[in-house]
Amino acid sequence: MKLLHLADLHLGRLFHEQSLIEDQTYILDQVLKILSEEKYRALILAGDIYDRSIPSAEAVNLLSSFLNSLHSRFPDLAICIIAGNHDSPDRLAFGHELFRSMNIHIVSDPNQAFEPILLEEGDERCALFLLPFLYPGSLESTETGPGEAAGQQEEPRGLRTQQELIAEASRRLEARRQALDAAGIHRSVLAAHLFTLGGMETESERIFIGTAEQVDAGLFAGFTYVALGHLHRQQQVAGNAWYAGSPLAYSFGEADQQKGCLSVEIGGKSAAAAVQPINLRPLHPVRRITAAFAELMEQPLQELAAAYLEVELTDEHLVENAQRLLEQRYPLVLSVKQNRGFQALLQERSAIQGALPEGETAEGGPRRSPLDDFTAFEETLYGSVDQDKLDLFKKLLEQCSHETP
Repeated sequence: MKLLHLADLHLGRLFHEQSLIEDQTYILDQVLKILSEEKYRALILAGDIYDRSIPSAEAVNLLSSFLNSLHSRFPDLAICIIAGNHDSPDRLAFGHELFRSMNIHIVSDPNQAFEPILLEEGDERCALFLLPFLYPGSLESTETGPGEAAGQQEEPRGLRTQQELIAEASRRLEARRQALDAAGIHRSVLAAHLFTLGGMETESERIFIGTAEQVDAGLFAGFTYVALGHLHRQQQVAGNAWYAGSPLAYSFGEADQQKGCLSVEIGGKSAAAAVQPINLRPLHPVRRITAAFAELMEQPLQELAAAYLEVELTDEHLVENAQRLLEQRYPLVLSVKQNRGFQALLQERSAIQGALPEGETAEGGPRRSPLDDFTAFEETLYGSVDQDKLDLFKKLLEQCSHETP
């Protein structure tokens, strides 16, 4: 039995204000092609389907089109979706009852995670559990407290931290998995959206601070395979647990990463899952380059013409309008850094300023006050200075002069 594992689609994401809808459409078309080339029993989308809790109309339309294509082309494919921390659970789950009749299973309520989807193929049977991102209070403790053990009824306790929530979820999941194992269903898969201990994050995730919200993947050691979402780097974090990673690079820090999805085969004689990464080809590769401005302009690199670029200029002086000029050769330059040029400029100004008499500028005249600068700005912009604005600015300057540093 084969499963295809994807995660962190982030539909509707902007990359340096550049819409990625076309790029995401291109990637999802490749997923459809992968599904058409081999027989898969289920497609797992492990959270962060959308990039924001209120997705754009374009993002919603893209997901709708993708699900329609999946259902029409692969009617026997179980499509299994969980909500991630970027998704709105209520919005993502809209119509889930209707979708279930189409073999599209969307779980955003953690309390629905403990009744699995049962998959069958030939003699193989597998229980697939869908655990969405756990928000504080989304689960209540089922552990017996000291008062209850003594015969007193205790109120259910809402759980707040990821450790508490995951510990509770893992207890319930393991109990259900063992019951199914006793009933003859020995294969089990868990899809979850969380941050595991030892997982390597990238620039584009909104991760929790420190390690307080990381969880131990060993809590799910009993499952045949754990399909994880949240971290954007494809990686194995335990013997049975993998992050599929995001299908596209969503930061320049991911420029060196191969993106894709995971083909997972379970069943047969082996108790372990066989995992095979499948690369996805981006419409626009994400690249970082370091070069001199003249080099880039005089000898344009054709292979970068269709890439999203972050350029670090090596020039020792600032280049005016660098990004606008580079866009003439490289239309998808999204970021230009001139760290060396700024550093050289600051050092030069610091050296000049240190050699000047107190109260003088580099031009030899007296230093201008903030009021002089404000007046000059207004005159340049409007031709004259509005007296009310000038009086207000004076008042604000006076207040600032009394502020304690």
